[in-house]
Amino acid sequence: MARALPPPPPPVAVRLGGISRYDRQPDNRWLRPLWKKGVQIDAHLCFSMFEWWETVILSLIVFPITALFWYSAFTYFPAHFEYISRRYAYYVFGDESVSTLALVRAWLVAAWAWVLAEGGKLVGDGAALAHDVGSKVEL
Repeated sequence: MARALPPPPPPVAVRLGGISRYDRQPDNRWLRPLWKKGVQIDAHLCFSMFEWWETVILSLIVFPITALFWYSAFTYFPAHFEYISRRYAYYVFGDESVSTLALVRAWLVAAWAWVLAEGGKLVGDGAALAHDVGSKVEL
């Protein structure tokens, strides 16, 4: 005679004493995208494996440091980049007044012209490539 199987165990969150905030979406449709983005951030930064108080402490450390980094990047980096480009021009060309931005722009234009002229032959033109090599193109 076959015995009945025992009922399945409850979910892990219930066994650990409660349901986590990741298991329940808010009912308010305006808060749901914020909840979703919060879950994505927690999963991306691995905050979901911490207790709530550990998450708060790490957030109080990580997010201000990130904000200070971006503030300094937008505030101080342009002036520093200008200084570095002048020093580069002095060491390479012997004159600080040479515009390195114009050199980079000219290089990008030349690279883009090459891509438009020669890139099609390398990427999509299988017949021309086979004709050049003298054999069939096989995948």
